[in-house]
Amino acid sequence: MIRNAPILLLLALSGCLYFGPGQSVQAGEKTYYGNNNCLFYEQGFDCGATRAFAENGRAYLDLRLVNRHGRPLTIKKISCVYGSDENAYAHASQVEAALAANQDYENNGLACVDSSGNYAPAYPDFRGKLVIWYNYPDDLDQSIPHVATASMLSS
Repeated sequence: MIRNAPILLLLALSGCLYFGPGQSVQAGEKTYYGNNNCLFYEQGFDCGATRAFAENGRAYLDLRLVNRHGRPLTIKKISCVYGSDENAYAHASQVEAALAANQDYENNGLACVDSSGNYAPAYPDFRGKLVIWYNYPDDLDQSIPHVATASMLSS
């Protein structure tokens, strides 16, 4: 057993390094957060390669979503918020993006705001929400959108 101790120690340290906190990456003026976790509360959208980044002291998302609803839809508004998402609709970016089933949607540099609509500062860890308002082509009232919300956590 003592002979195997150095090997076990090496494996344990390797695991800690591999599964430990992510490293941020500098790309021009952008500092991308390391580990990016995005999870929608309901089925229908996939976060794809969505990444949070900091630039000039503010938080943003490079958004790459996939429509997994199995049918076409139109994204109407989208918002990245810190804290409560109660006022997210009032501060959302207007979008008119028609997506086929399994089609990607990209929005680079989506600014994140707090519940008052102010730019969200870039904290060491990114903890925000992504909110999407969308309609299906056969919705009877296109002025009443469906809502999808995801939690974002990056470190």
